Amino acid sequence: MPRIKVELVILILIAGLLYAALHRFNEWAFYFTSLTGHINWIYLPAFLRLANVIVLGYYAGSIATGLGVMFLYVINPSTFPTLILNTLAGILSPLLAFWIFKILKNREVSITYLKDLMQLAVIYALMNSITHHLAWICVEPDQLFSFDQVPIMFIGDLVGAFVGALVFSLVVSDSGLTKYIKNRAEE
Repeated sequence: MPRIKVELVILILIAGLLYAALHRFNEWAFYFTSLTGHINWIYLPAFLRLANVIVLGYYAGSIATGLGVMFLYVINPSTFPTLILNTLAGILSPLLAFWIFKILKNREVSITYLKDLMQLAVIYALMNSITHHLAWICVEPDQLFSFDQVPIMFIGDLVGAFVGALVFSLVVSDSGLTKYIKNRAEE
């Protein structure tokens, strides 16, 4: 049985809390661009779901994102099925984006190429709006009030993911993050 590293557990908790905190900040800072409680024309935390997977790996990054969504439900309780399906949608969309990118490009995403991060962001934004709307069809059909909310969510996720990709690209180029990610991948 593999041993769980304390460092990884701490990074997962920090990433989950960061996601929840940025989500709350986004609600506050961009309340005027909000279409609904779940859809905003600007959604800054969008790229964090991708960054969690890039930095922590598929499994740990998904756990971090799931924890972030669950932390939000502690603040804003909802039904258990809604919690589960929103968590799954939040975890699935970045994983689908990486998988689709790999199929389309026949290679992995290179985190040192901004172009790759931007293309990944487009795929992610599309997958995220689709997975969340499918989840809402199942458990919160009252969230679906207009067909134009799907492209609005796509645009909000795209704006946030583009901003995040730019910031991430700057951080990667000016830090030891690339080395950390390579070391993690070799483990």
